[in-house]
Amino acid sequence: MFVTTLNTKLLEEYGRTTLGTWADFTRRKIVVVVSPDELADFEVALGSRYRVLPFAEDSLRSMAAIREREEVLDHRRGDFRWQAGRFAWKVFAMREVFAAYPGESHITWLDADSILKPGFDEWVGKVFSLTHAVSYLGRAHKGIHAETGLINFVGPKGRELCERVINIYRSLELFEFNEWHDAYIFTSVLLYNKHCFDISKNQGVRSSNPLYEIDRGIHIIHLKGMRKNSNSKLLDNIRIFLGR
Repeated sequence: MFVTTLNTKLLEEYGRTTLGTWADFTRRKIVVVVSPDELADFEVALGSRYRVLPFAEDSLRSMAAIREREEVLDHRRGDFRWQAGRFAWKVFAMREVFAAYPGESHITWLDADSILKPGFDEWVGKVFSLTHAVSYLGRAHKGIHAETGLINFVGPKGRELCERVINIYRSLELFEFNEWHDAYIFTSVLLYNKHCFDISKNQGVRSSNPLYEIDRGIHIIHLKGMRKNSNSKLLDNIRIFLGR
């Protein structure tokens, strides 16, 4: 199962292009978690190949509490390292999927700004560890800033480790960390755990963009920053190529 989240604005900006490739190039379930007021629109826009879940009230309250605390602390405003609310959506989307699919053994987070290409399923099957509860893309040169655009959770231990991250957010404990964004919190939980597999380290990759260094855009293109802007030449060219 692949899990992601985005809103209507981002769906129109790049999601129709990126998520459109998921139905083409993965055979696994695709779950998109959205705000409750956007649920019906997403169900129509994405179609039956995608399963759309709403954020529960408890998750929405938790994210509101995070934004409120962040506002009060007003710590280095504008620096992504202390933008807790901006990156909380990913964490609580995983919470909704764990609750909705208690029997699912393989749950993979994949950022919505990812374009999939032929052979993607086979590629991730080789990249992910078969013996670890979590497979993730570390950044050794940045220590505690793993690439969180692709993380695989397997079995009860994988859920347990992800739920540790979720509980750090729900309890507001994340504000006791040196940085408040998802990469820092996820890496703090996963980095030295024996059940976790660092894909980058295994393949000898030390890069700010380990996903590209490992795959070279053959099976997945993860749009980042300005590359996912609807006015960018790259995204326009991809849309033309895909006929979207």
